[in-house]
Amino acid sequence: MMTRRGTVRARVLPALLALSVVAGCSGAPDPGRPPARVDDGRPLVVVSGADLTSREGEGVRQALIDAWNADEDNRPARLVELPRTEGGQHSELIAALQSGSADFDVLNLDTTWVPEFAEAGLIRPLDDTLLEAGFLAQAAQAGRWRERAYAVPFNTDVGLLYYRQDLLTALGREPGELLGHETLGELIAQWPGGQEHPLYITQLRPYEGLTVNVLEAFWSVGVELTDERGRYRGSEQELRRGLSELLRIADGSKLSERAREADETGALREFTGELDGGDPSGVVLMRNWPYAYQHLDATLPDGADFGVVPLPGAAALGGQSLAVSADSARAADAERLIRFLTAEPDSQRRLLEAGFAPALRDAYGIGDPRELDCAAVTAVAVPRAPGEPAEGAVREVPPGYPELLWCALEEARARPASPYYPAFSRELRREVAQLLAENGSVEGTAERLHQKLALALEGRLSP
Repeated sequence: MMTRRGTVRARVLPALLALSVVAGCSGAPDPGRPPARVDDGRPLVVVSGADLTSREGEGVRQALIDAWNADEDNRPARLVELPRTEGGQHSELIAALQSGSADFDVLNLDTTWVPEFAEAGLIRPLDDTLLEAGFLAQAAQAGRWRERAYAVPFNTDVGLLYYRQDLLTALGREPGELLGHETLGELIAQWPGGQEHPLYITQLRPYEGLTVNVLEAFWSVGVELTDERGRYRGSEQELRRGLSELLRIADGSKLSERAREADETGALREFTGELDGGDPSGVVLMRNWPYAYQHLDATLPDGADFGVVPLPGAAALGGQSLAVSADSARAADAERLIRFLTAEPDSQRRLLEAGFAPALRDAYGIGDPRELDCAAVTAVAVPRAPGEPAEGAVREVPPGYPELLWCALEEARARPASPYYPAFSRELRREVAQLLAENGSVEGTAERLHQKLALALEGRLSP
């Protein structure tokens, strides 16, 4: 019997694959593809990566699915979260869709995956009106491939710079001194090293987070690796300049020694001092995504106030977009669910309150963004109440934060739009990780990257 709530969630993809074997399907199969599915009346299946807004229990994505399920006129939906493994979400989703063994309907994709999935025929074109709801322009564009709509922005993302007010004060510094720098490397170079607390923590573990940090360093000094069509256009000279800026950011006298093994969660734990048992440990500055805001409010020790400023230089645009599986037998209902999750201001506002950056302009409550003076955006201090909030509690968004976040998003840079982006990212981070780990040669790294990145973006494996 089908339940209305539909909240059962699979934590491991193979469990869903086993379930989907019993799904009915009919029709003569096309060569090389599984047979077409028929609508057997089952709930919609929404597949997504782990919800980082939830420390324990259900996160905001499940809460939004529950809100959809509360309306009896809607076909019930259930959320399936893919495992948090290194590259596992991407590879397992690709394998499941290509094999036809998973009966997915709505896919919550990283924005950089959309060209790859569209080119491979794994997602279907959508009604163009789904992208007309007043989204951040860059986020909406990320859902298009070859001038067709394939995905709709669910939440977007942008790199921000968080600061510990208590540790700034100990250094005799003010939040205003974090503003007005052309690049992050410039900011870090102007602060002393060798202090009691590391100055900076970011994500330099060899995964997508490292790619993002590299691209932000490159963009900040005017280095462009691709053209508007995702084709390689770099040079060894430009690569050397970008790598030199990255090494300025990764100054060993100022960077936390844990940065080279840190992902987003690891950076958070180092910033708060959790890895060393709490205060007085911790790091002064941290680059992270907007979701970190609620986590910091819940995990920093009492007296350790924090705040946030725009990331100096260029910040990468991130986020997830919702697409419909090419094999879905429930595509019309899937599009209705996507519209509910993305175009309803109340749904998107809940994302903001939970720590995500909504893609919908109306969720920010800032009026016409064209009237915002982003040059006047200043540091936003986060007021904290004593004690740890109750599990699941969400504190009010502080004044000025929606404006800061929207301005940062409008100025953010999208990563290259190419079906070969995963290969590009792998080659980039492999070489840079080796440079950082072995104190290698900038010249040699630039030479190898110049060859490998061009091959990767042409769809050819590097030798």
